[in-house]
Amino acid sequence: MRRHLKIIILAVLVILSAGCKRRPLVEVENNVYLNIIIEKEIVNYTVTRDPEMMRAVFFDSRTGDFVSHSFLPHNGGYVHVTPGRTYDVLVYNFDTEATIIGSDGNINTIFAYTNLIPDNIRTRLKGRSVNNDDEVIVFEPDHLFVGKLEDVYIPLRGEGLPAYHLDIHAETIVQTWIVEIDKVKGAEFVGSVSSLMTGLSDNNRIGHRNMSDEECTVFFEAAQMDKDGKFYARFNTFGRNPDIATSQILSLVLTDTGGKTWSFNMDVSEKFENNPEQYIKIVTDEIEIEKPTVSSGGGLAPEVDEWGEVNTEIII
Repeated sequence: MRRHLKIIILAVLVILSAGCKRRPLVEVENNVYLNIIIEKEIVNYTVTRDPEMMRAVFFDSRTGDFVSHSFLPHNGGYVHVTPGRTYDVLVYNFDTEATIIGSDGNINTIFAYTNLIPDNIRTRLKGRSVNNDDEVIVFEPDHLFVGKLEDVYIPLRGEGLPAYHLDIHAETIVQTWIVEIDKVKGAEFVGSVSSLMTGLSDNNRIGHRNMSDEECTVFFEAAQMDKDGKFYARFNTFGRNPDIATSQILSLVLTDTGGKTWSFNMDVSEKFENNPEQYIKIVTDEIEIEKPTVSSGGGLAPEVDEWGEVNTEIII
């Protein structure tokens, strides 16, 4: 009996020793390395510095819901995510001023947009004949570099094994366009210039890189005009509105040195088509600013029309 008991005990010990065999532990931190490559070749735009920070977001690949995120340098780094799951991964730079991210709880709803211009600027532009109360006028966006990976399975990694490595390329979702006008007569009398482009896309669904068909007008003031009247401006946009029925109207709102406002509108829709250079050149002699009226005592004109607009349809 004792002999049988010893055999049973020995068998149990053998089974227990086999069942308690040491296994490698799963690394619980920094189990994924994201290598982010920023695509810096951009039409009409020079990347002068790398983004200060990138946000890496992991979404459930089945539902699209947010799971976790990390903030990384522009070239990437280590992140921790739960292994044994499949993700959609989205990265974008987190250092823009004008471009805003909204609805980031799901990869199907996250989008990039810009704010509406304030009322004081909108009031200054009310002389435009294309303007209406329902017009959405927004600031131009900053370049936003976005990269995406789909259906990425993060495997379990044993102790001592290197982190799982992912390469992700990030490209801008913003376009930079240049407008040149030759020429503006009476350029020496121009005190300030405001520019607007209608018929553009209001936002970008960055989870799928889709331009919205919601229409907006982009406001931009970064313009130059030399003494000979050559006008040059650069502006950013999410792109032309996908609705082919939408027109792109370039508006110049010029204030002369006497305080009078002049408005000129030009339909440039055709110049947006098949234009990989994103460069619009207009040659016209129909934009003219008259010499401001000055009182006999000198200085600015004592009386100024409320807007004194001149709306001109220019054939280009």
